[in-house]
Amino acid sequence: MTDVYQKRYLEHQKRKKEVLAQITKERHSNRVFSGTPVDDKAIKELMGSTFNCPSSCARKGILLDVISERDKKDLLSGLLVGGVGWMHRASHVLLLFGDPLAYKVTEEVSYMPYLDAGFVAHQLYLAATVLELKCCFVSPKIRDMNKEYFQKVFGDKIFCGAFVVGRG
Repeated sequence: MTDVYQKRYLEHQKRKKEVLAQITKERHSNRVFSGTPVDDKAIKELMGSTFNCPSSCARKGILLDVISERDKKDLLSGLLVGGVGWMHRASHVLLLFGDPLAYKVTEEVSYMPYLDAGFVAHQLYLAATVLELKCCFVSPKIRDMNKEYFQKVFGDKIFCGAFVVGRG
């Protein structure tokens, strides 16, 4: 027999499942941004949501570099395949990097930082949905002629993609 406390608990668990199901249904990519800034508190909350993401061998080796300056966003728009013509309108771009110290890349495990970054990007998508922000993931593909310049400007860590966020 279910007592009143157990019944309340089971109803709470059901509500949590329903909320999560709704969030996952609402999660999608968006490349249209209004240019309205996202406040620092929301960006910190977004980044903080990734703290408990799973990672290979518990490395926690994915680093986020926050870009909010229009010139740098515009530069990224030209350097990254898939970002042309819209990235600069977003409030922020979070660059996902694998720390080379955490990922001693060998032929067998060269995909690990990208796998871990995928978990981070998924968590960012869910958190952005909760925060009512628009977002899109841009692949780590850098045009060949721009790879050296990208590393000069943004560093030589393992680039795993960009998470673009803003308001609609």
